[in-house]
Amino acid sequence: MPRQPNGLWTWVVFGLFGAWLTVICYFIHQQSGHTPDRRGAVTVSDLRDDAAAAVRDRDPAAFERLLSTESAGPGYAEQYFEELLAEPVGEPAFTIVVRGRLRFLVLRGVSTAGPVCSSWMVRSSHGRSVLTTVPPLSNPCEADQRRIRRSPL
Repeated sequence: MPRQPNGLWTWVVFGLFGAWLTVICYFIHQQSGHTPDRRGAVTVSDLRDDAAAAVRDRDPAAFERLLSTESAGPGYAEQYFEELLAEPVGEPAFTIVVRGRLRFLVLRGVSTAGPVCSSWMVRSSHGRSVLTTVPPLSNPCEADQRRIRRSPL
């Protein structure tokens, strides 16, 4: 005669499976609530203002949030700040330069070692403006450097 399955064990197995599934769903829900901060800024002018505030406050983490994750590694902003702030830079100015369809965020200033100029291309990512560290073919700082080199001393 075939043995009848024990009803109690069936309910225990289903209960354990349900509890396990509930725990998994709970943790998935918890992780989905902890999305990282959105990169960049809503507008290009907000991007410029946020970059200026990050440099003024010497906050590489705030500057890192303005960079595209596809172009900059995790230590880019910290290394950039170390090099930028190695010599005192007096009141760096941030401007937006438009060349054709390209937009650049340009930092200009003067340090004890001489003029400072850095530029980043601005691009759109998921409806927000972000900085990219990919070197452009047309760098806004090159014109400044040529002018400085050609000026008589």
